[in-house]
Amino acid sequence: MDASSYAFVASRAQSWGLQDHILRECGGDVLDSDYRSALDLLHSSLPDLDIGGFYIKDTAPPKSQKILANALYGEIVKRFEEKFVLSPRQRAVFECLRAPHAQDFLSVAPIEGLGQHMSAVEYRAILRYRLMIPLFPVDEPCPVCRKACLDSFGEHAIHYKELPGFKYRHDWVRDVLCDVLKRAGISAKKEAPVNFLTDPLEGRSTLRPADILVFGWEGGKHACVDLTGVSPLFGLKDKGFVVGQAVLKAEASKVAKHEKACLENQHVFVPFAFDTFGGLAPDVVRLLNRVQKVVNSNSSSLKVSNFVFSRIGFSIQKGVAAQLVARLPAIAL
Repeated sequence: MDASSYAFVASRAQSWGLQDHILRECGGDVLDSDYRSALDLLHSSLPDLDIGGFYIKDTAPPKSQKILANALYGEIVKRFEEKFVLSPRQRAVFECLRAPHAQDFLSVAPIEGLGQHMSAVEYRAILRYRLMIPLFPVDEPCPVCRKACLDSFGEHAIHYKELPGFKYRHDWVRDVLCDVLKRAGISAKKEAPVNFLTDPLEGRSTLRPADILVFGWEGGKHACVDLTGVSPLFGLKDKGFVVGQAVLKAEASKVAKHEKACLENQHVFVPFAFDTFGGLAPDVVRLLNRVQKVVNSNSSSLKVSNFVFSRIGFSIQKGVAAQLVARLPAIAL
């Protein structure tokens, strides 16, 4: 399938507000002949998609890029299933990549000062991981744990907790989230000591800090934000796979572990569960939506509806890429 018409239409439709801002003194018809021709080609490729609204600038949907991407991706998967016999893992990955926010990282603007950049090696690694292109030789022993083999698709390299990159991914997403909060004018502190997050019955120290403490977040109460990253393929081996189940289970586990202690100490608990494809738990979506509203209300410039989500999505993928690159054999770099 030729994706060039999709890319052209998506880019133009998504940036109409920016075009109006830059070209406000120029006048002229934004919907030029090139754009209309691309729409006609797109309609021939995706006959089931209603693109009538795209022909009129004022009636185009606000999330046009996401709508077009989902339609194109769905058509690609449909054609794959017609031509190939997909394994359970391949079907699961395709479903995960269609989940809300799994593609957010693609819309981020490359800004090195905000950490929004990847090396060529990192970008290739993350694309191979998401496109199910083997990363490691079959049955290659893990150089760290020596107890398991590095599966060819990189799941062990990403999710084994004793590997150095596991903590890096968590800390990188935490740092970006804290930076987003502060740039939005929301007072927050990372690794803040609260002295009550861990249940004493577990026999562990009660001095565990909150990943991020957001001051006065809800009803004047501070919020303890606790991050956790999980595999999106939870339940695949047991034939009980459901898209989004992994982050929901991680979120519920965090709530059961820490929410009561937070409430008893006049704090709010916010679990921040995400998966390695960029899927987000409901509490994360609510948190980021609220932050995005604060960003928009504090900015007099052009509103960017997915700025917060794209930054978080990119930080997740950058963290995963760093884990993969650290384990790749030199020949693959």
